[in-house]
Amino acid sequence: MSALTMEAVVGRMERLPFSKTHKKIFTLIAAGYLFDAYDILLLSFIMPSLAKELALSPVQIGFVFSISFLGMFIGALLGGTLADHFGRLRVFKYTLLIFSLGTAVTGFINSYEALLVMRFITGLGMGGEQPVVFTYVSEMMPNAYRGRLNGLTEALWGGGVLLAAGVSFLIVPEFGWRSAFFAGVAPALLIWFLRMGIPESPRWFMIKGDAAEAEKQLSLLESSIEKETGKTLPAAKPVAKVHTEKGNKFSVLFRGGFAKRTVMLWILWFALMFGYWGLNTWLPTLLKQAGYSIYASIGYVFVMNLVWIPSGILGSYLADKVGRKKPTVVYLLLAGVTSVVYGWALANKLPVEVMLACGTVTILFLAGAYSVVFAYTPENYPTEVRGTGTGMANSLGRIGGILAPSVVGFLFPVIGLYATLSVVAMGFVVAGLAVAFLGIETKDQNLETVSVSEKISA
Repeated sequence: MSALTMEAVVGRMERLPFSKTHKKIFTLIAAGYLFDAYDILLLSFIMPSLAKELALSPVQIGFVFSISFLGMFIGALLGGTLADHFGRLRVFKYTLLIFSLGTAVTGFINSYEALLVMRFITGLGMGGEQPVVFTYVSEMMPNAYRGRLNGLTEALWGGGVLLAAGVSFLIVPEFGWRSAFFAGVAPALLIWFLRMGIPESPRWFMIKGDAAEAEKQLSLLESSIEKETGKTLPAAKPVAKVHTEKGNKFSVLFRGGFAKRTVMLWILWFALMFGYWGLNTWLPTLLKQAGYSIYASIGYVFVMNLVWIPSGILGSYLADKVGRKKPTVVYLLLAGVTSVVYGWALANKLPVEVMLACGTVTILFLAGAYSVVFAYTPENYPTEVRGTGTGMANSLGRIGGILAPSVVGFLFPVIGLYATLSVVAMGFVVAGLAVAFLGIETKDQNLETVSVSEKISA
């Protein structure tokens, strides 16, 4: 029997029909990501109540959000790199446990300092999880489904937002803000299910030089699909010679054509996250200060985010049907324009219906953009550094997330609501232009083809 090659692994994985096994992998991984969104946005929704009890100033509120993103920045740096060394699933499980327990413990804090510590620890877990999620899904799904399934995973972010808003609206008024954090321990239960029949990436085992384990994981995947369908799998698809990148993982990110991709992704993530978190971390508080009650503001955010899931689903569909690049550019530029209009509506205290419509349209475009961006990012790098590259881009986004809440907290009292949100909106425009001028198209190509081709149509 000849030794297993990466070409054989890719060919065998690409010929697999989409199955219940793929759906199981997607469901468990996406559920973890949904709770990630719940935890991050939960703080935004309950901040008015929390800030009142702890007597937090606007600057302190900004630092609470920023320390969360500092933890996520470090977590993303470590998570992606550790996933390249120790495996995708192992890192996913540990990061899930860290942020689940960190969220629950936050419900016991009684001081500003304790809140900062727990949000940093929770951020480590959340930041470490995100690049691993999309790296793993990219490597486990057939090429024809890769974009939409990563996009659908990101679309569930809206489910986490709705869950956080629902808990804040229905439970917090009765049981207090602490109860919302106690519910955050639920994701830890997913770890049990993740241990049951979910394979590690065969691609990763091949890069680590463990062909025997790669064969074992791949055979388990193939046998479960054959048992499910009752049919023999088709012959493996032919795959061109796979080039392996050697040397320091960070240096690979700036080697040859990867340098342009890395610069593009770093700008994209920094600017996108700056815009998104500059808007969303402060949104309930800004709505309240614009004259809406805290319960009304949470309700409005809940309604606006109802469009996140269907818009994310559309974006994930476009990723596989139209491509990654064009939808991303269009979505981000439109998000920039509508964010400015939304800021104008808030600043002028327009009727609720107008404010709600403007906010909903903004969320619609952002959801579509995010669903494509998360699918697009890991595709730009080879398996050897896919976790590292995705984690680095994600961590640059966290820098934007760190800066944005504090920038908004500083600018808002000085230049007013409309001008502040206009600055935030520029993040979306810059992100879109980065993809337009520096991005490549990755549609209809397996991961290994993308990772070595420097002449992909832009």
